[in-house]
Amino acid sequence: MVLEYDFDIVVVDPGDGGLEAGADGYSQKPVLRAMFRDVKTADALRATSPKIRKIFQDAGFGLDATGSELLHGLYRPRDEAERERILRALFANIRDLGVQGEYCGEFDFWKFLRDVKTARPRNGQRRKVADWTPNPRYKSPATPQRRTVPARVGVALGLAVVIFVILKYLADSGSTP
Repeated sequence: MVLEYDFDIVVVDPGDGGLEAGADGYSQKPVLRAMFRDVKTADALRATSPKIRKIFQDAGFGLDATGSELLHGLYRPRDEAERERILRALFANIRDLGVQGEYCGEFDFWKFLRDVKTARPRNGQRRKVADWTPNPRYKSPATPQRRTVPARVGVALGLAVVIFVILKYLADSGSTP
């Protein structure tokens, strides 16, 4: 199975276990998390060994999917700084703890690294819109049908040829208009 490793930066509600400890106990500060767009990729990460899950979660990844409609290989430009921070923390965790010998299942680190490296900000790219149809402009039934320009030119040329032939016939028969 081919997984897409695109992820988005989302704000996690502090009530969902995202509480940050402060000097006066717990504050209600929202937490930013990186979440994969594809449900299958999030499932593959949840199916890995506990050590790999901890590496990703400590770096700032969530184990749920966002279901975003962005195209594969693109991310929102406003997420660039947070995305870089989370990826640096992830690579530092991998370097410090190591993943060799851990169960990865369907989660492919090499494909993940390739997708992260080739991802670009979505500058001017439009979102996919599934059922978009343009609004047609209907003519009112009271207006007559107009002829197109080629049809008008054809009628004018045909009329000119007929008049030319009639004038030529009259000139050959000896009568002039």
